[in-house]
Amino acid sequence: MEFLLDVNLTIDGSGVSSSGYFYARNKSEIPKVAYQFIQDKKWESGFRKTVIKKVIVNGSEDITQVVKEIESRPIPTLDDIYW
Repeated sequence: MEFLLDVNLTIDGSGVSSSGYFYARNKSEIPKVAYQFIQDKKWESGFRKTVIKKVIVNGSEDITQVVKEIESRPIPTLDDIYW
């Protein structure tokens, strides 16, 4: 499914807004796609201090809290990853 994603971030104190059309297999995957997009923005900025301000899907659905929850999850240890 295709969706419009609008992201508002603060990177080192500067406001950054970015949007675009993205694809997800289903609705439950949209927050993961948004999180990955934000990770890409962090990479582009050299991993400067980044704060998620707002994440909007299709102009009306606010998924900011869901994306922030994904961001705050602990990184799994190598023992938890199955090769």
